[in-house]
Amino acid sequence: MVCLPIFKSIDIYEYGLFPGANGNGHTYWNFDPGVSLIVGVNGLGKTTLVTMLLRSLTGPYDITGSGIPERMESILPPEPIALNRRATNFFAQRVADRAERAKMSVIVQFAKNKVKINRRLNDLYLESLTIDEDEIELPELKSHREALFQEKLCVFFNLSSFVDVLLVLHHIVFFTERRAGALWDENAQRQILRALFLEKDFAAEIADFEREVNKLDGRFRRTRDETNRTERELKNARREEANSPQVRAELEATQSILSADLERLSELEKTLSELDEARKEHRLIYEKAKLQRDEAEAALDRQKYMRILRMFPKMEDAARLSIIRVMTKDECLVCGSDAREKRTELEALLSQGYCPACGADPQRQPSTVSVLELDEVRLDKLLKRVNLATEESAHAEKSMDKISSEHGQVLSEIIHVGKVIEEKKRTERILIAKLPEDSETVMSLEKTVELLRRRQYKESAESAQVQSDYRVALGQAQLAIVQYAEKLSKSFAKFIPMLIAEDAELVHSLARARITQSSEPFEVPAFVPQMTAADRPGKARRDDPMDVSESQRELIDLAFRLSLMQVAAEGNPGMLLMETPEASLDGIAMERVGLALNSFAQSNGNRLVATSNLTNAGMIAALFGGPTEIDNEIETRKQSVLNLMDIAAPNRAIEQDREAYDKLLSASLRGFVS
Repeated sequence: MVCLPIFKSIDIYEYGLFPGANGNGHTYWNFDPGVSLIVGVNGLGKTTLVTMLLRSLTGPYDITGSGIPERMESILPPEPIALNRRATNFFAQRVADRAERAKMSVIVQFAKNKVKINRRLNDLYLESLTIDEDEIELPELKSHREALFQEKLCVFFNLSSFVDVLLVLHHIVFFTERRAGALWDENAQRQILRALFLEKDFAAEIADFEREVNKLDGRFRRTRDETNRTERELKNARREEANSPQVRAELEATQSILSADLERLSELEKTLSELDEARKEHRLIYEKAKLQRDEAEAALDRQKYMRILRMFPKMEDAARLSIIRVMTKDECLVCGSDAREKRTELEALLSQGYCPACGADPQRQPSTVSVLELDEVRLDKLLKRVNLATEESAHAEKSMDKISSEHGQVLSEIIHVGKVIEEKKRTERILIAKLPEDSETVMSLEKTVELLRRRQYKESAESAQVQSDYRVALGQAQLAIVQYAEKLSKSFAKFIPMLIAEDAELVHSLARARITQSSEPFEVPAFVPQMTAADRPGKARRDDPMDVSESQRELIDLAFRLSLMQVAAEGNPGMLLMETPEASLDGIAMERVGLALNSFAQSNGNRLVATSNLTNAGMIAALFGGPTEIDNEIETRKQSVLNLMDIAAPNRAIEQDREAYDKLLSASLRGFVS
């Protein structure tokens, strides 16, 4: 008989997400028989609180390093896996102080045993463990502490291993938003049936068988692959030995061409180095010529400016600037257009003393000064200097471009020759690889192949024997599980009409489990639902989760979990922790499911912990048995509600709409929402 945990209470200390109703950093909740409801808007910590309850029992370990997988692998790990840093930091990353001082204390009942578990929240470290008021002395080393804790829980659950404890927690006790499938995941169902309905030692033996079958099959396949690879090497060695003369001739020809290409590459690299130096030298010459040209043009512009200044001393600065801009930059300062023709015209006027603005000759200019002949001489010299510098700069640029072009051509040839060399080297390596092994190597390969064949045969026989033994054990397991088939079907038949409108039943079947990659699948005990449909008579098997709607999939799985809980615990009380039972349900279905969960919680001493984010108030009233206007009943319901809006750190939604949420919750408990 499996013993399932009943959470009695939880204390949370110094955790920023739950400052408590008084703001003193302490939150306490007692889970009474029947229904306990955790309510709050999104972000207040419903999932965090449920995860605390889960991690109080799992500690920093799980089926995988990140927790329960969406679908189980065919083989279970022999030991629980330490959670990775991200998973152990689940609580720390949700608060500003990284939960440095945060702790939780949980009391869990296992039949007659009361267990108190104290853990830190920042890393899930087990601080203390008390069993029936006796504090257990724990080892110093963290891993040893957890090993002792896991050993104790295996005894309390009456299961063969802590991995099986994790299976039961994830697939029966906790029905979280991720909804790990107990029915629809064939590997998960197979392992759950094994853990729950086989005697402990036999359950462990079956799990060990599966790992051994998988291990020996993997060893056989690795040896087979090594044998095939070595046989190919031997075959190639023999073929290469026959082709030796032709390969050697081709190799010599390739190496001769390769040598010439390498010599050509060396010459090209030397030429490139010389062109690099020449390019630098011509760049320097060009830059100097360009600088001289710029200096000459600047001197010419200054001389033109001084000439206009001397010729027309009364000319306003704006007019002078406009004329100078045309004569030095070939640009009109007024409109910005190209003014090269105007420049020629202005220079011709100025050289004869005419006014650049109106064209008046020197005799009609009362406010001008005669330009000395020396100015004209200076202008001519400067103009010649500019022309010479411009010509020198152009030649230098042309030479630089020529050198750069040669440099680019040589560089392109180097790249081409490099690619040819790489191709020749690749051909050389291939040809060398084709050369025959010496006779000793061939003989060694032959011996290796013979040894590998013998090992492969031996490992194949060992693998086949273990698989045969496993099939015999599966037959015994099938007989053991069949004894529970009728009870499971009856229990399922009790729960399913309360959850879905369709007519459904649970039938015993056989599934095909692929434990290895090479052998045939193994037939294992399984259960599948059969359900009516609108477009066909009778009940049809629903082997795949895609055969039903999302809500039907979850509710059928819920009925299967409740049935497993009832049958495996042999009528002893159980506890279901379910997040957002209203998810994916319509209004009518919510009332039906809520009443079904209430029925479960009110019978046989069972308990239900459910969360709700107030998205639909109909589910809340149904969880408590339906609408009521009786004050005493309403007050009793309030006492069963852990209101995160009172104890959690408020988010913006609560700050803005707290009053509206309070009214919604109050109306939801009554079951009358306008």
